[in-house]
Amino acid sequence: MTSTGRTRQRYHPGSMWREATPPTTTQVRDAFGVEVGELRPHPGGFEADAFTDGRWFVKLWRQQPDSDAALALTAELAARGIPVPAARQALDGSYTSKHHGRRYALFPFVDGRQATWNDADAIARAMRTVHEIADLVLPRTDMDEWCIEVLRDRHDHPWIVDRRDEVMANVDRLEAVIERARAIDVPHIVCHHDLFPHNVLVDRDGRVATLLDWGQTMLAPREHDLFTALCGPDPARFLHAYGAQRLDLTHLEYARLARSLHDLAARIYNEVDLDGVNTWGFDLLRRVDADLALARPFCDR
Repeated sequence: MTSTGRTRQRYHPGSMWREATPPTTTQVRDAFGVEVGELRPHPGGFEADAFTDGRWFVKLWRQQPDSDAALALTAELAARGIPVPAARQALDGSYTSKHHGRRYALFPFVDGRQATWNDADAIARAMRTVHEIADLVLPRTDMDEWCIEVLRDRHDHPWIVDRRDEVMANVDRLEAVIERARAIDVPHIVCHHDLFPHNVLVDRDGRVATLLDWGQTMLAPREHDLFTALCGPDPARFLHAYGAQRLDLTHLEYARLARSLHDLAARIYNEVDLDGVNTWGFDLLRRVDADLALARPFCDR
């Protein structure tokens, strides 16, 4: 049994990220007892840089790394048959080591292409499999949203000041939805919280090869994962593939709205990815009600 000991991802202030270099072969051997070849850059993500030698994969966080408990969880998930690369434990018993002031972890490399929304059916079925896991000891969501404070404190930031009223209206709405959602008793299950195509690799046959980035995993209503469907081009297709029925519309509204405000707040807080303020923030915020209308046939309240 594993507890990730983590609630929601926290972001820390900083300007543009510097170009990263991988740890040396000696560093990896001394930290993890593993011989790696030449580590070459590999597509990373918003939170980390990545490198691989074709056999091992290094994830180098730009800021706060996943907790040791969250990284240990990957082995437990893999043991239960979920396609997850298990983080390698370091020689000192931890799951990360330091390189140029940043933490990194080591995983077996999984070959595959990054999924797209064309793989929605496979992603939805994989999500359903995760939701059927029982007996994992994990933190329980409290819906305590850091993005609310960030956006209230930075409502005059030059990237959003011209749309300040729109931002504050959505922040107020999120606070109200959280209050309603906390009063609704629904089952809590294992939720990944970021099971988007960018965290899924598929093989040549379109089958899920691996599910990545388990740092935000906790027990939560299934709607806190299923909001993913509403961010894609065909929500009904995703929800049908999952087998969704009798969803709670309030929890779905919370998760859908919170994600767009997270994406907006993270970029404002770190002052990175100005384009993403629109594509991941405002553009998706303006779709919330239309997306919820598409999900309503799958809901019972």
